[in-house]
Amino acid sequence: MDGNCSKLGNPNEDVGYLIWRVSKYWQRGKHKLLDEFGLTGSQLELLGAIYQMSKREIEATQIILSQETDIDPMTTSTILRNLQKKGLISRRESTTDTRARIVEVTEAGTELFEKAIIKVKEGQNMLFENIDKESLKIQLQVLLKEMDRLNKINN
Repeated sequence: MDGNCSKLGNPNEDVGYLIWRVSKYWQRGKHKLLDEFGLTGSQLELLGAIYQMSKREIEATQIILSQETDIDPMTTSTILRNLQKKGLISRRESTTDTRARIVEVTEAGTELFEKAIIKVKEGQNMLFENIDKESLKIQLQVLLKEMDRLNKINN
């Protein structure tokens, strides 16, 4: 056996590898669920942000949505255009800032989002059925804080 192979160890013992695999499976499963609704993960994310902001009576603009979802502004613009073509959102001029356009979820968008998010949550519940969710949540929150800290140092 090659000496380098034994130095690398078992990939299933490597945390980074496991996160990558879980993430890959997670994304694949989510895409499969969302195909039924004709949505991508990013479209659902933006639609959800608009939906949540409307519930809190906050005006959603493209830049706010980009910041809220951490999706590049140009990509956000493209996704919003596609959602508008599908009739899931509408855009109108802001009364306070003539350069900004307020993004709102349509009735069809609300209906589709609610159905899609229920399906995604059902998939999550099945996936996490035999997992200690509280421990996992705590560890993921710690990991996110650490990633945020390192991101700030590197930027």
